Amino acid sequence: MKLIKTILSLVLFFAAISFSMAQSLIKIGDNEGVTLGPQLEYYVDSTNSLAIEDVQSLSFERSNAKILNLENLSFDAWVRFDLERQTEEEIYLTLDNALLEELVVYIISDGVVTNHFEGSFLKPFKNRLIQSENFQFKLPIASGSRSSIYLKVHSKFPLLLPIEVSTYKVFSQNNQEHNLFWGLYAGTILFAFLYNLFVYFSIREKRYLYYLLYILGSVIFYMGLQGYSFQFLWPNHPILNIRLGFLICITNIIITVFTMNFLRITKKQKVIYYIGVGTIIAYGLISIMNFTPAYPVGLGLAQLLSLITCIYFIVVAVISYFRGIQSAKYYLIGWSIFLVLVVVYILTLNGVISGNFFTTHSIFIGHMSEVLLLSFALADQINILKKENEQNQKKIIAQLEENEKLQLKVNLELEEKVLQRTAEVVKQKNEAEYQRKRSDELLLNILPAETAEELKNTGKAKAKLISEVTVIFADIQDFTHLSESMSPSDLVKEINECFSAFDKIMGKYNVEKIKTIGDSYMAAGGLPVPNQTHARDVVKAGLEIQEYLASYKERKLANGESPFEMRIGIHTGPVVAGIVGIKKFAYDIWGDTVNLASRMESSGEIGRVNISEATYNYVKEDFKCTYRGKIEAKNKGMIDMYFVERL
Repeated sequence: MKLIKTILSLVLFFAAISFSMAQSLIKIGDNEGVTLGPQLEYYVDSTNSLAIEDVQSLSFERSNAKILNLENLSFDAWVRFDLERQTEEEIYLTLDNALLEELVVYIISDGVVTNHFEGSFLKPFKNRLIQSENFQFKLPIASGSRSSIYLKVHSKFPLLLPIEVSTYKVFSQNNQEHNLFWGLYAGTILFAFLYNLFVYFSIREKRYLYYLLYILGSVIFYMGLQGYSFQFLWPNHPILNIRLGFLICITNIIITVFTMNFLRITKKQKVIYYIGVGTIIAYGLISIMNFTPAYPVGLGLAQLLSLITCIYFIVVAVISYFRGIQSAKYYLIGWSIFLVLVVVYILTLNGVISGNFFTTHSIFIGHMSEVLLLSFALADQINILKKENEQNQKKIIAQLEENEKLQLKVNLELEEKVLQRTAEVVKQKNEAEYQRKRSDELLLNILPAETAEELKNTGKAKAKLISEVTVIFADIQDFTHLSESMSPSDLVKEINECFSAFDKIMGKYNVEKIKTIGDSYMAAGGLPVPNQTHARDVVKAGLEIQEYLASYKERKLANGESPFEMRIGIHTGPVVAGIVGIKKFAYDIWGDTVNLASRMESSGEIGRVNISEATYNYVKEDFKCTYRGKIEAKNKGMIDMYFVERL
């Protein structure tokens, strides 16, 4: 009997040693952080009924992956690890999965079980211990002691569990890097959205509206996958978190409609047209499932159909490119990159590819690339819109001519039959007036009133030669270097601030702004109505711009920021003025005077107003000018130039 007891004791002793050796102890010292993967153990509760007291005695499986991935799991999962605190710093646990329907955190220290946290994405955001889009906790473990951490998790979304334990310093640094990536993502999408919004308001083309709606819907969905939508958009309505499948469906309906419009898929292309229509209908049906208890199935179907839709877009882009739609190449590249990265993401969620920062963020990187490339594709189609606009203009002129003929007919009938057919003539006249009004309103939508009147009266709008005009050019120095050191939104903000100030100055001196060309600003005095003070007015405006930029520079330097600095050039001479454009016409000027004004700018110096001899002869009695001598101007030879001194 003693022998049997001795053998049993030895077996239990070695079993305990083996069990303790199987469990990896995680030690956290000063300024340390550990990404848990192989150190984790997990147990799948197929009954969905086990409590913490039950699972402590069960045998857990060891994770072999860098990031624990339990894929699509319909049961509760228990995850555990042992932790020893070897620092006086506070330690934190981060679980980088925002889509958990249930999360319970237990801490076992000296045999005492503490329920540290219970929560999920189905509870109000304010209930979280740390207000973060992910689940983050401060672990109340005494310095020098060991504790066992148990996590009970459940989700109908793929169960990818990146877990990290770190001291406060590393925790803060990781959060900054995490937020830096998402700041880059948000900035890229915001830039694409604002750019296309500006284009939409400029040309009122509906495909831009579809694309804007797609960007808006997709960014809410992708930010929803990371918990940002919950944190910032609907923190008090957690039920919306399980409606992400509905958002996928609506977003894909919009992008499918956009694709068919952008690539000009009509009923003539029967197969791909009806596949597109069928896809839209399928998304509509799946979206309804997301409001039923079967929403996990709807989510899975939405994800699967999204992958098929990507392939459909690529096939359609190839077909459209060979049909002669050149801008389809950007569409093809964008969706091909997106498809590859989506496949990487899906394979990661399903455990085929090991999880790391790139693979778990690949879908978001792909989305950024796809959004930017589709923006290029839309910009490429502006040339197509120009041709369509020219055709529309011809139709408008033809309609005007037809209306004039109809009006003449009505007037003749009124003179001949005023007594016999008064009622009929009045009816015809009213109809003619209605048609003319419609044509006038349509014409005024794309032309200025004076140009529209000229077009109606003569059938065309003529360019005009103005013999004396003073043209000013202003250009930002070293713009390429400055743009590389600034975010897109800050760059646009700075340019807008400066050019808005220039607009006010031009208005003050009765100088007509012509256009901006990238980082250049162009204006002219003496048009569209000629005057005798154009040279003096433009020089005053140029000096005031430099005064404004000097003040602006002091302000920026005081704030430790890099300011814009500009050269300004002015030349006087004849120009041809008229209208150009693609959707709404723009007033513009042409001629050698414009080229010489540009050479004055490029031959000038930062902070100075450089004028030609032609302009000098107009303003020499009003301003103090310094002769610079003959200076080589590109393609213009040696030209006399002067600096205008500030009074």
